[in-house]
Amino acid sequence: MRERVKIFTFVSGHGEALVRPPHEDHINEWLAAAGGPVRSVTQSESDRPGQGHHVTLCVWYEPAAPGDAERTN
Repeated sequence: MRERVKIFTFVSGHGEALVRPPHEDHINEWLAAAGGPVRSVTQSESDRPGQGHHVTLCVWYEPAAPGDAERTN
């Protein structure tokens, strides 16, 4: 099995901008470098009392084979 998962988790609500939040840039940078096709995306959310809104994003992907020129979705 070549599929892999990348998990992003963050808590919003502590000074994070609603327009162009830093976690969006981080995810986009990772996607640009990951190399292989995205197979599935899942998301879960919950409120954490006293902490903010907790979000977990899982991106299932297949790593690019050596020599692949570009990523396809």
